[in-house]
Amino acid sequence: MIGIVIVSHSRRLAEGLKELAEAMSQVQVPIAAAGGVDDPEHPLGTDGMRVLEAIREVLSDEGALVFADIGSARLSAEMAIELLEADEQAKVHFCEAPLVEGVLAAAVQIAAGSDSITVMREARQAGAMLAETPEATGGGVEREFTIRNRLGLHARPAALLVRTMGAFEGDIRLENLSRGKQPVSAKSINGIMLSDVSGGDSVRVTAPADKAEAVFTAMQRLIDDNFGDPEDAAVESASSSGSAEEMAILPQTRAGALVGVAIAPGFALGPLHHVQQALLKIEPVRVEDPAVEIERLDRALIDAEAELNTLLQNPDISPGDAERQIFMAHITYLHDQEIITEVRERIRRESICAAAIWQQTLSALADRYAALEDRLLQARAIDVIDVGQRVLRFLTDTRTAPRYPTEPAVLAFQELHPSDVAALADSPALGICTAYGGKTSHAGILASGLSIPVIFSLGEALNAVPEGQQVMLDGGAARLLQAPDSEAVAAMEQARLDWQARRNEAEAARLLTAETRDGHRVQVAANMTSADELPMIAHSGAEEIGLLRTEFLYMGRDTAPDEEEQYEIYRRIVRGLEGRPLTIRTADIGGDKPVPYMKRPKEMNPNLGWRGLRYSLDEPALFETQLAAILRASADGPVRIMFPMVSTLSETRAARERVNKVMERLRRAGKPFDEQLQIGIMIEVPAAVELAPRLASEVDFFSIGTNDLTQYVMAADRANPKLQKLSDPFHPAVLRMIARTIEAAHEANIRVGMCGAMAGNPQAIPILVGLGLDEFSMPARDIAEFKLVTRRLSHSTCRLLATAVIRLDSSKAVHERVMSFLAQLEQDTSAS
Repeated sequence: MIGIVIVSHSRRLAEGLKELAEAMSQVQVPIAAAGGVDDPEHPLGTDGMRVLEAIREVLSDEGALVFADIGSARLSAEMAIELLEADEQAKVHFCEAPLVEGVLAAAVQIAAGSDSITVMREARQAGAMLAETPEATGGGVEREFTIRNRLGLHARPAALLVRTMGAFEGDIRLENLSRGKQPVSAKSINGIMLSDVSGGDSVRVTAPADKAEAVFTAMQRLIDDNFGDPEDAAVESASSSGSAEEMAILPQTRAGALVGVAIAPGFALGPLHHVQQALLKIEPVRVEDPAVEIERLDRALIDAEAELNTLLQNPDISPGDAERQIFMAHITYLHDQEIITEVRERIRRESICAAAIWQQTLSALADRYAALEDRLLQARAIDVIDVGQRVLRFLTDTRTAPRYPTEPAVLAFQELHPSDVAALADSPALGICTAYGGKTSHAGILASGLSIPVIFSLGEALNAVPEGQQVMLDGGAARLLQAPDSEAVAAMEQARLDWQARRNEAEAARLLTAETRDGHRVQVAANMTSADELPMIAHSGAEEIGLLRTEFLYMGRDTAPDEEEQYEIYRRIVRGLEGRPLTIRTADIGGDKPVPYMKRPKEMNPNLGWRGLRYSLDEPALFETQLAAILRASADGPVRIMFPMVSTLSETRAARERVNKVMERLRRAGKPFDEQLQIGIMIEVPAAVELAPRLASEVDFFSIGTNDLTQYVMAADRANPKLQKLSDPFHPAVLRMIARTIEAAHEANIRVGMCGAMAGNPQAIPILVGLGLDEFSMPARDIAEFKLVTRRLSHSTCRLLATAVIRLDSSKAVHERVMSFLAQLEQDTSAS
């Protein structure tokens, strides 16, 4: 397979682009990131030897393509290519394409099986505004389809379509009939994206006569599967009245209120302040030395990136936060080779100041995004403006920022920028509202995490609200009311008090025990995916870690971690928990968590395949390395080992034998570990439920994985959007499996927990408490609410509920019974 090498001045940019390309292609394409230099004080730059190593890492007989960002990156890449052997050089090509768009287009085309010529052509066209119209081959057969998924053919579905059509020989074309677009190649990611296909649009597919039926069948299958999007992202048709969200995006006035799009819940009452966001006005001044202006541009780009990096260094931002990802995307804009080259060439050609050329170029780019009909692509226009303004401030030596009032107020923006959200921390904002913008914008994603109400897309009517006008915001209902009367204020105050009281109660319960009113106590634990989550978990009120997923140690790299690397990570987590237990699940490799360098065979049904413990037992070196690291970490604090995907007694016994073998090796080496370390298994296979009484005698604890258990009990792939109604852990068949597992564990006098998604679901709490579950392990964010609900329950009443629901006939009936139970609980709590 053709390989890709990403050369960038920024290591984080290269690695982030690699991650994005891998997610887009969804087929393992060989990609190597060669970014930055090994200088902690000056990490920006390129290293020819690092590029050389990256090329050789991905180079195969089919060749490799090298992409680079600005300036010396290309020189480093060319030097690296020159250092290759002659036969290697013949297979490597430097691709002159926009870095981000080019790499993404190339990855999709490679995944679709395209040859190197096609891949390079698509990559080079990535920045073009119009895709070439493919020539008709004659004899084509046509058929029309309606695209159902609400978001249309955005990036991921477009990539899926390209890969599917790439499996067929011949010319296959797609034409967006609803938008009057020209036909494009259905094998071109650029063509599909630029066709601007939205949910409900009609498209025409044309295929060679001898392939037509197979092509049309494949197209219909993609549509039936909603292109992999969730089922709730579907629309009826282009002629329908539109989904609820689409309706809400249109500004409305209801009973004197402006209604927009809800971004963050909450309530606010106060004077409205219009935040002025005047764009910098730049006159096109002629310059004597264009080279000096180009140097000023390069310096402004570096300074703007440094400013963004300062935002990224905020200790409150973790690697997985949306804020980090968004500002990393802004850094990507600063490295857009096509834009920077265009600005430089215009400065040289026109002898106009860099600020004017930069503003004109970025404004034109933002206009092109805004003109698209796809809302996801439209939302990128505000990011372009935000990045453009950031660079302009450095080019013009002006550090202007929106002026916020010194007294509490509701802030009104024409459209919120991501940088505005970052600057709001020190403002006395009671709430935020905007005339334009939507949930899919980066500003919307950032603002959704604020602790104040936020409403977008109230329309031009917002601009007509007088400065200082008293307004009321209801973030959950996306409603702004002008000059509210006393009755409206009283109703809002009550709603706000109820909402805030619930939050306060949950926060107050965060550090309390999870104990019912009649004294029944359960353990509350947190699920953990990465060591970076430790600070959040430490604050959450978790009494322990019920599940540390260790797959993160193996993924996103080229070789498996050795014993020392794993040991240091486990030990750091153990010490950070300060005596709270840590349950480490051995790697659940396979299924939906593939690891490419392990060269595992392709499986028709990987979720039922060679994964979990069955894989670990077949790879003793890998398994024993992990066991040794876990055991050594147990010398620093309480650690448990948990094995995933157990189906048989022989697997359990074989795993314990491996643990004993590693223990003996560590004893001989004089390396300490906890001799009394507990060993448990996950119950997520129906066979394990059937064998639970026998398995309980072999281990120290059970942990129920409801995500897998549900899909296996119901024979419903949890990733298939058409089967979501079946894939419900509240189905009585699943609840009975859970009940049998708990009963078997308690008969053997061992503890039983749950680490699947069901454990943190408020509806599930009374059922699981009633069934006798001992430990609930969930995302850290759910723990405070879990404790609040649990402390309002009666164990005896929960037992009656659990006995009743497992006798019902459907998940719908279970949900209805539980909702009625919780509603009554709220009434009783309020009355008391």
